[in-house]
Amino acid sequence: MNPPQLPGSLPLDYAAEIAFELHLLRAECSQAARELSDERPLDATALEDCARLDDALAKAGAIVQAAIARIKGARSKKNPRSR
Repeated sequence: MNPPQLPGSLPLDYAAEIAFELHLLRAECSQAARELSDERPLDATALEDCARLDDALAKAGAIVQAAIARIKGARSKKNPRSR
């Protein structure tokens, strides 16, 4: 990820990229969980860790996406022509 180009502006594009990266990490967790569930003996602790990490990533992604939506919504209300 590249840092925002303008240090004085709100980095919404950068935040959206972080949300996307969180989504990709969730996909990697899912893949790891699938592979773990195929192993014998089953490592229940590792599988539970995957589930916890997936939950945390889902919450973090939802928070970032909701914040971006609120900011964009507030901006469009302030400047209706920017829609």
